[in-house]
Amino acid sequence: MNKMKINTFTNYLKLNSNHKKNVGYMRKISLLSLLLISGFVTFALNPSRDYAITPSDYGMKYEDISIPTEDNLTLIGWFFKSTETNSYKIMIISDDGDGNMADNIELVSNFLSLGYNVITYDYRGYGKSSDFNIKKDFFIYSQFQKDIEATLAYVKKFQSKMRNIHLYGLGIGAGLSLAIGANHTEVGRIIADSPYSNFEEMKKTIKEANGTDALFPLGYNKYFLEPTFALESKGGTLAGILFIAGENEKVFSSKIVKKLSNIRSSISTVYIVKGATLSTTFSSNKTKYFEEIKNFVK
Repeated sequence: MNKMKINTFTNYLKLNSNHKKNVGYMRKISLLSLLLISGFVTFALNPSRDYAITPSDYGMKYEDISIPTEDNLTLIGWFFKSTETNSYKIMIISDDGDGNMADNIELVSNFLSLGYNVITYDYRGYGKSSDFNIKKDFFIYSQFQKDIEATLAYVKKFQSKMRNIHLYGLGIGAGLSLAIGANHTEVGRIIADSPYSNFEEMKKTIKEANGTDALFPLGYNKYFLEPTFALESKGGTLAGILFIAGENEKVFSSKIVKKLSNIRSSISTVYIVKGATLSTTFSSNKTKYFEEIKNFVK
């Protein structure tokens, strides 16, 4: 989802050489190649219906789950039980809108190693979730709020022993996690990798980055969908927020992360990944990435 220089792209290929058989990674690499040619930073939603790989391909134990939404759709998710006996903490992972939840399997593995139960899910119109017409010019859909809310409700109803609910999100998933997490007292900690702030600021940022006009929702509650307003008005019960951003990211930038962290400065930690963009915050230095997360959640 990002414009990258040729040398950065070459490093990205080297860092991900162990995953060349993973079609999901190759799809992202192909997208990056196109962006290099076009010279644009992109923000577009890019849903994939097919899972290039599943947890069973890695021998991971998981359960297929169905998550009902308030508007009578069904989201498909994967539930991974913690490797620790009697673990009552759970991490809900929300994707960046590019691909589907299969892209996050390696993240799941790392959270399992930290003793978490984990749920991944697909937004409507993604993976095997209910049909929804995704227009790629949209930055985000307000209906995605219902999807993360439904996943939280699922945990409370079917995983009622989970007393410590934490959220992790990437890109638009990070922004959703911040906005929704701030409105739910049962959420303890949030890890927001490359979040958006508010729609007005993002509209200007995208216009400056590549000269295009993104489409944004209308008729929504900004206190439940835009992190700037949600954190200003809510979020007093949150135990902590870890903000992550790539140093070279132009849209979901370190500038935005720093502004958001100042709203709840007493509980916020900021990790800026050197030389990274949204696509490479994790892959550029996986060890350091999870050191930061481990220190944050312990």
